[in-house]
Order: sequence, then structure tokens, then C-alpha cells
Amino acid sequence: MNILIPLVFSSFREIVRQPFYYIILLSGCFIILLSFVFTFFAFGEEARMIRDMAISTITIGGLLAGCLSSSILIAGEFERQTVLAVLCKPVARIHFILGKYLGILAATFLLVFSQGLVLEIALIIRNYSVQYDTTSFSGLIDFVCMLGICFSLLQILILTAISLVLSLYLNTISNLAICLLFFIFCNSFSYILPIHNYSSTFVSIGYTMCYAVIPNLQSLNMAAINEVVTAHSTPWQESNLLQYVVCNIIYCTIYSAIAVWLAVFLFKRKEIA
Repeated sequence: MNILIPLVFSSFREIVRQPFYYIILLSGCFIILLSFVFTFFAFGEEARMIRDMAISTITIGGLLAGCLSSSILIAGEFERQTVLAVLCKPVARIHFILGKYLGILAATFLLVFSQGLVLEIALIIRNYSVQYDTTSFSGLIDFVCMLGICFSLLQILILTAISLVLSLYLNTISNLAICLLFFIFCNSFSYILPIHNYSSTFVSIGYTMCYAVIPNLQSLNMAAINEVVTAHSTPWQESNLLQYVVCNIIYCTIYSAIAVWLAVFLFKRKEIA
């Protein structure tokens, strides 16, 4: 722990000093505020459209920050050969990977939290201006937006871990391109390979393995959240929403832990010249 914490803070400071970090942060906040203008003629669907556009912007911005940070901290270390200076010290390779990963998550979560705070404050101001009954502050808070931000963090948790693995062998451009294509594929996987009852056992096993290996990011996007929230069983008052949130948190945590373990496994067997 005495070795891991300095690595985390060092990685965090290195990321927040990068110019791209503030470009993503400020451009994301600008697009979030601009979404209020795009949905001016939505005719009753303004809140949902603003929420969906803003959460998508926050998710993409967080993924860009996480993937770029992985490439800079991992691939950049190999290119500059500075990883040798770190490993010459009493730093285990597992501490090196965990320190980089947790530092990336800390910086990325700060970015997402900042953009989410801008979105939530803007929604509160909008709700205050359109509602006549403003005696209850809790009625102005958009809890669906907060859930969408939390699920954006879960997607970033998985994609950053995958980017960490790719950073051991790929440069920044290749890593970023594969991660973005993988993100798009995971959000449309069930449409490409829908689950059916096939007569062939091997085909069914193959489909099951695909669904086990490829992360289910479709259950974390705003379309799935809106479907759960607007269900007829009133999930806000029953246990459906809690079960939905807990299952996704457990799933993303396990998947991310497996990806980080794979990165540690490959890094231990990687020859550093």
C-alpha cells in the first residue's frame, strides 16, 4: 500500500497536467450546455432529449480521456524507456499496473463528475424555471440523470481496463481506434447477434461464449435506463431498480477486475529491453 498510493497520485497528476484533459472537459461542458438549445422544439420531450444527449457526451468524453491516458501512461512509458527506471526500484509489476489504472480512473472520474455536475445544475435551473411548485428541492433533481452518470462511470471502468491491456502492445492511435470500435460494437452486439433457440448445440454454445466474453454495455446506456425507469412496475418504488443497479455494478466490477488481471499477467511476461 505504501508503494501503490504514490503511484496512483503520480499517475493522477500526470494526467491532469495534459492539455487534452482540459480540452475534453471544456468541450464536453460546452456540448452539454448546447444540448439545451438543440432540444428547444422537442415538444414535451426536452428533458429526456437533453439527458440522453448530455449523458452520451459525458460517456464519450470519459472514454476518450481513459483511453488516451492509458496510452500516455503505459505505451508512452515503453516508448521513452522510463518504465525501466520505475521497475528498478522496489516496485512490483502488479503495483505498476494497478497504480496506473487507479490513477487513470481517479482523473477520469473527476472529469465525469465535473461534467455531470454542470449537467445537473443546468437541469435544476431549467426545472426551477418551468415548474410552478418549487417548494421541494428534491423535486428539481433529475435522479435519472444521476443514474446515467453512474452507469457512464461503469462503462468507463470496463473500457479503461481493456485499453490498459491494449496499451502494452499498441500505440495511442491504434489503442484509441480499437477501443472506440469496441465500444460501438458492444452497444450494438445484441442486434448483430441476437439470442435465439438454435437447434445446433455448438451454435448455442458459441453464442453463449460471445455474450460472456463481450461486455454487455447495452444495459448501461440511456436507452436501457429509460426502459427500466418507465416500466409499468414503478421500479422507483420497488426493488426492480435496485436489483438492476446492483447486478450491473457487480458485473462491471468483475469484468474490470478480470481485464486488469489479464494486463498484469501479460505485463509480467513482457520483455522490456
